[in-house]
Amino acid sequence: MGLYKYLAAAPREEPHEMLIESDSPKEALDKLRSRRLVPVRFFGEVTVGSSRGFSFRRSRINTYDFTRQLAPLLDSFIPLERALAIIAEGAVEAEQRNFVNSLRQGLHEGKKFSALVRSHGSLFPDYYANLIESGEETGCLPEVVKQLYRFMGESKELKDFIVSSSIYPLAILGVTLLVTVLLFTVFVPRFAKIFIDMGREMPPSMTFLMTMSSFASWAWWLIPLLAVGGWFLTRHLLGEERLRELQARCLLALPLFGRISVDLEMCKYIRTLSILIANHVEIIRTVRISGRIIRNPVIWKAFADIARKLKGGAKLSAALADNPYVPPGMVPMLRVGEESGTVGEMLSRIAGHLENDTRMKIKRLLSLFEPAVIVFLAGVVLVVVVSIFVAMMEINSINQGGPKL
Repeated sequence: MGLYKYLAAAPREEPHEMLIESDSPKEALDKLRSRRLVPVRFFGEVTVGSSRGFSFRRSRINTYDFTRQLAPLLDSFIPLERALAIIAEGAVEAEQRNFVNSLRQGLHEGKKFSALVRSHGSLFPDYYANLIESGEETGCLPEVVKQLYRFMGESKELKDFIVSSSIYPLAILGVTLLVTVLLFTVFVPRFAKIFIDMGREMPPSMTFLMTMSSFASWAWWLIPLLAVGGWFLTRHLLGEERLRELQARCLLALPLFGRISVDLEMCKYIRTLSILIANHVEIIRTVRISGRIIRNPVIWKAFADIARKLKGGAKLSAALADNPYVPPGMVPMLRVGEESGTVGEMLSRIAGHLENDTRMKIKRLLSLFEPAVIVFLAGVVLVVVVSIFVAMMEINSINQGGPKL
């Protein structure tokens, strides 16, 4: 689905620029006319938020904090423009204040809030603008923003959990790498100097350690060089799209990481479905918006045909029944929700259970990572110690077998 830019005008009003999301320019024009807007000029398809550039400066614009403040204001029946003015007045950072004021200015120019969100596409999550637009069209913007705040809060909580749980294992990994480097760059060369001073040939065990030490001392840069060179060569030969698909397939093939990756994608997909259905968004549009949330191209292809099945008369539970990435037990629960008219609530429960299960899987994975690093360090130390012990035994045998004075 593309994003098309028009200069359009309502009856007896000045024309203004606006963005329309649709599958084709014809559908975008139909949407424009359905809103009783007259197209004045067509600028073409635009890409928002794709070129972000590289900068060491971190943006001070916090869209989660912005949504946290906006949700209760809209829920208190405060108009959107007034709510933005209140948020801008209370902003501490000048960059955050300018950002909110730019949204207010866009509203004054007659632009829709969803279009303004898309114009700042690099700051907001991918699903944000679509959900805002659905809230505008159904008249449920306060409820949608409240759901967005809850959704973003749960995503932030999961990210914070992963970061905090990774600190200790990463610290152990850092110490392990440091000890390994010191062993091969400081300790092993000094011990090998004993053989050199004695004029003796080093045993195979010390030859192996010295080879590793030499590589760690001067040839370490070959690893990142080969990795970067291999990356660019592979991308040139396969193309960026094919490479992304290959990476996705490799990730899904991993025993633990693959299942967690699928669960994370499904958490976002099901949560988006629940928000849209709860706000009475048309089902075809719902599955299209939710499908764009999926970032893994392999998983996305598995859900690309859902809208066609729904157009053919199938229910959502039937359309998802044969999908290999749908969580076990979701289809029967969804079927019950369809029979009782509580699909949105049922999907919200499914998403909550899946998020808790995913959090537990991540915690278990991180708990396995710590002993794995310790075992790796013990293995490296064992190899070095055994090699040195064998070399010392050889030195001892040389001294005992030498000529006596």
